[in-house]
Amino acid sequence: MTLVEKFRTDINRTIKHERAENNGRYNADKACDSIQKLFERNCAVPGSVSRAIAFYWRDEYIDHSSAPENEPTEENIDKICAFLSFLNDSDEGEEILSDNDLEEINDAVNDEAETMPLDQLQSLMSKLVDRGIL
Repeated sequence: MTLVEKFRTDINRTIKHERAENNGRYNADKACDSIQKLFERNCAVPGSVSRAIAFYWRDEYIDHSSAPENEPTEENIDKICAFLSFLNDSDEGEEILSDNDLEEINDAVNDEAETMPLDQLQSLMSKLVDRGIL
């Protein structure tokens, strides 16, 4: 099982646990909070980058959803998994990231470029160049 597959399994477990804890009533806000924290723990990049991307995912895809009480949808789970894949350099499903998503990654990485390990920074920048963002 890859890191991204395990992350997806952990997300589904988090959602199931949230329902079970509340007698079948789902609290999407609490589940998404837990998913953001899970993302930050699984992300290989510095905490400020992973926090920025988790916040962006929540703001862009969850909070602006037409039905935020039912989030995350399978599509939005795919999206956060793609973010994790991109940042952890695993190439699993990251093709679904939009140019806006990649620009957000670029901004977050640039903000922390001075504190990131050079090999990690080079790898992320190379991927962004390959996708035409830089």
